[in-house]
Amino acid sequence: MLKGSQPLDPNVCKKLGLKENNGCEDDIYSDRNIKSQHIGEMFDDLFSFGRKHGVSLKTRFAWKRRDIAGRFHDIKYAVRNRIKWRKTLNILRPWEGFDGLFLVMQTHLADYISTEEECGHSHREYKNRKIATAKETVELLSRMREPDEYLHRRREEVEAKYPRYKSLITEYHSGALSSCGDFVAQGKGFSGKESGRNPREGYFEFVDGVFELTDSPDQGETDRLLAELSKYHEDLGDAYRQAEADSDRDFERLGHLLKDNLYSWWD
Repeated sequence: MLKGSQPLDPNVCKKLGLKENNGCEDDIYSDRNIKSQHIGEMFDDLFSFGRKHGVSLKTRFAWKRRDIAGRFHDIKYAVRNRIKWRKTLNILRPWEGFDGLFLVMQTHLADYISTEEECGHSHREYKNRKIATAKETVELLSRMREPDEYLHRRREEVEAKYPRYKSLITEYHSGALSSCGDFVAQGKGFSGKESGRNPREGYFEFVDGVFELTDSPDQGETDRLLAELSKYHEDLGDAYRQAEADSDRDFERLGHLLKDNLYSWWD
């Protein structure tokens, strides 16, 4: 998709002395609106060109003054960018991949948005659409820079349903041996299931310093806790899958935003 023309704001049209059908229409796809809004340098050496083609000294000085003004703006923005980008440049590392690229895109789009809001020349509706899509892209990039957050958010939703499992015991010591599993307190002991091969499951207590499977003082409560623990892990599995879907959806949405709007983010 190539960059196309953009409808100018009516106030800008008046300021520039433009009439309708000269870039000021709502129909941005009209052939009459296709016009360059960028003027590059016409000549490498303005004074030598002027002498060769009989251009007046006054005109040549006007060209030179414009050339000097252009160089001044280059210096101005070089200084401005070093101030604007200093935080981004300070935290970028050469071994970073996606997170470094996303950070650069975020910084530039945030700069573009503030400039577009303050100085944009496009028709209001078109301008608002550009700003909205750019802001959405910045939000997506912010989430995608921290991929672990997709899982953390989903996991927090699960843990909110099982508040007692925030302090879930995942390791125990049996004499000199150490093993792990998931256990929740019940009475003087714990109900849960060991991990690894041939895990034991049920009600456990420490007997002479050894973590042992024993008879439960309330088997009904033990069964309930074991079922709840199983549902907890099932919900965690769903959270992982939902986090993956969230990430894929953001990547897909980012692709659509870039495809549809990348060449619209200019003024």
